[in-house]
Amino acid sequence: MKQRNGNIYLKPVLTGVLSVLLAAGYAQEDKKQQENGESTVEGVDTRPRVMDSIEIVRDYRPMLADAVKIRRSPDMNINRESLENELRLIAAGMYFQQNKYREPYHSPLNQKYPNASRDNIDNNRIGILAYRGKEYERAASILSKVKPNDAFYQSSILGLGHIALESGDKVKAREAFYKASQMDHDPDLKADGLYNYAKILNELDSAQAALQPLKEYISMKYPDLSPETDKSETTESRMAQILKGTSNFQSAVYLLESFTNRDEKAERILQKITYFRGLEFYNERAFENSISMFMRSEKFPYDKEMAALATYWKAEAMYEVRKYGEAVDNFSRFLRLPEARTTSVYNYANYALAYAAFRINRYSVAADYFERYLAAEGSSLDKNVHYDVIARLGDSYLSMRNYGRASDYYDQLINSKAPNQDYALFQRGILQGLQGDNAAKLNTLRSVVEKFPQSNYADDVAFEIPYIAFTEGDYDVAIAGLQKMIKQYPRSSYVPRALMTIGLVQYNKNDSEAAMATFQKVVKDYSKTGEAAQALLSIENIYLDQGDATSYIQYATNSSVTNLSEGEQDNLAFQASRRLFDRKQYGPAVEAINAYFDKFPKPRQEKHARYIRGVSLYHTGHPEEALHDLNIILNDWTSQYTENTLLTVAALYLSLKEYNEAIVHLKKLELNSDYKDNYGYAVKNLIICYYEIGDYEQMNRYIKILKNYAGATDEEIATAHMYAAKAYEKQGDKASATKELNLAALKSKSAASAEARYMVALQQYKNKQYDQAEKSAFDVIENMDANDYWVAKSFILLADTYARKGNTVQAKSTLESIIENYEGDDDVLTEAKDRLQKLKKTK
Repeated sequence: MKQRNGNIYLKPVLTGVLSVLLAAGYAQEDKKQQENGESTVEGVDTRPRVMDSIEIVRDYRPMLADAVKIRRSPDMNINRESLENELRLIAAGMYFQQNKYREPYHSPLNQKYPNASRDNIDNNRIGILAYRGKEYERAASILSKVKPNDAFYQSSILGLGHIALESGDKVKAREAFYKASQMDHDPDLKADGLYNYAKILNELDSAQAALQPLKEYISMKYPDLSPETDKSETTESRMAQILKGTSNFQSAVYLLESFTNRDEKAERILQKITYFRGLEFYNERAFENSISMFMRSEKFPYDKEMAALATYWKAEAMYEVRKYGEAVDNFSRFLRLPEARTTSVYNYANYALAYAAFRINRYSVAADYFERYLAAEGSSLDKNVHYDVIARLGDSYLSMRNYGRASDYYDQLINSKAPNQDYALFQRGILQGLQGDNAAKLNTLRSVVEKFPQSNYADDVAFEIPYIAFTEGDYDVAIAGLQKMIKQYPRSSYVPRALMTIGLVQYNKNDSEAAMATFQKVVKDYSKTGEAAQALLSIENIYLDQGDATSYIQYATNSSVTNLSEGEQDNLAFQASRRLFDRKQYGPAVEAINAYFDKFPKPRQEKHARYIRGVSLYHTGHPEEALHDLNIILNDWTSQYTENTLLTVAALYLSLKEYNEAIVHLKKLELNSDYKDNYGYAVKNLIICYYEIGDYEQMNRYIKILKNYAGATDEEIATAHMYAAKAYEKQGDKASATKELNLAALKSKSAASAEARYMVALQQYKNKQYDQAEKSAFDVIENMDANDYWVAKSFILLADTYARKGNTVQAKSTLESIIENYEGDDDVLTEAKDRLQKLKKTK
């Protein structure tokens, strides 16, 4: 019967979990998605429970199906032409600043053009050497002798341009670089001429004119560079995009950030382009990228309004990626900035902040900022936005359980005949239910579909009405209504929830087969929902009710709820075994661990699994098999299960009366300081072991230790006195034995105290003090009822006293009662039957 009641306990546990899930499941986000729930079973309660004792807990949250913040698009009114031109000038200037003039050279021209005029080759070589030796006048004289029409002449012109630079004549240098850039003798020299010409134009305050030759230089110097497709992101590839005129500012951002020692001009343009690139990303719905750009832009102090707007749009992007807490913080920061007040989005930030707070259940903050938004906008507020804010205010106050304020806002929508009045009407019905008026709630919910048959909340109503019947215990009506709802709205998000409710009722009606089929349908057809995870948990409970963990593991690993990895399968198989163990279902736990080892030859939870199997085998009467697993654990002193394993092995050897082996393990518990919580247990049982093997010297030593141990429990002290008494009795010191027994008897209601009181009664009986023995036996029976063995032994002793006092009838009756009612597997029944047989013979 105890086993049956223990299994019944699982059903209300499951019921409680699913009731909370189903009742709290009205929170709908986007397409009415539900949150997952979790359940654990920690023990076994032997009290039977029935369905009508279930307490339905409703932690209601508002629907979010239509709670979609109205999204604003940022103002992209950018004078792109002006900004790009400014950007090109600054980027080009920084590029020139980072790169020196291209130096003239002779080699490898002589290898490339060996058939050129020998005079040109020699004069160019000598002139370049003189230039590098800083003999500028001599170098100019020699380079001037180089004749036109070959690459050596082009190189010499570049050299003359550099000599002019060194003398400070930038105009002459410009002319030379321009002349070299127009020659086609050698493409590398032409490119160098283009770069030097562009750089000197920039230095001569002709920055705009410098852009074209720079563009030509990059095209010549990097002919394979494609600004549209190049992924190398070099300085030149970025520069090429900027000079060409790119469709976004991405390359410009990275180019300017790559330059060190930026001046204020560069940082001002960097603030702008990071901000505008952030806006571009935002409009492309690349919100994470936009956040990165806005964070860069807001760091610059130059345009304070732009910095404030960067904070605002960063908060909007954070909302879009569901970083609601960070969105709240950034909207709050924006609203505190002085420059924010002049922006067009200032009051909208109140609305956005309220929505972000609403999403993370900070309903009081949400209500405050929704109301600020309404107060600031007044009559100018768009009607659709106005009605949305009213609905969210109702939801916020509903979530704060301020039902009066919530009702006021929903009534505003209903009285105004707002487009979302069906939602408000539905919420009014929910409010009535929360206030305990289910009759009014039913009427209101029915009116939703009567007035708005095409309402988006028709399926909500179709689920909620039968669910009310479920919560009130009218299960047949509930099931009929839920089945109708499933048929009428087969694609509703409520279908898996309805099926879960049906399965729950079937389970609590002990129709496990039907419940299993219903839960499996949820797993199969709605594998991506939160209900599927709950259904899998329910299926687990049913399998474990039946003690069939192996079938559950097979089902779960092949289910479509998740694509389980090997590690997840390992954990699932192990957890099923652990749940059985935690419920003290030791036989099924052994089977489950065996299946676990069969499926996973190298299991990840090997130590814990062996511990569970070892302890379970101990409890199911298989000590030798238990020791195999437990000793493997004891060989690993780093295991977290060592202490509990020592306790189990010691108890196992004690039960086998192998006291020397028990002593070995008990002393490990005694001597290891990490196991101080079990020190008293170890010493107490060492006393017992040494007594049993007749080593009274060691026994007395441990008795003294235990009596002086400050952390000893009353039960442990009672045991010390008890075994001291036994030792004294063996030594014939009855006075000391009696003293110790009385001390043990007074200490607690533990087994040791019960035994001590029994031994006092037995001693009195042996001394023929029958009245005192009878009184002491009754003391055990009346005050030690938790110790069945010693109570039964005291009843036998009581029967002996009746017989000695001549009351044979009462003695027989007492013995017959013991034989009829005692359930222990020990010497009590044998002793009672022997006593009764002897009494019958003496009749």
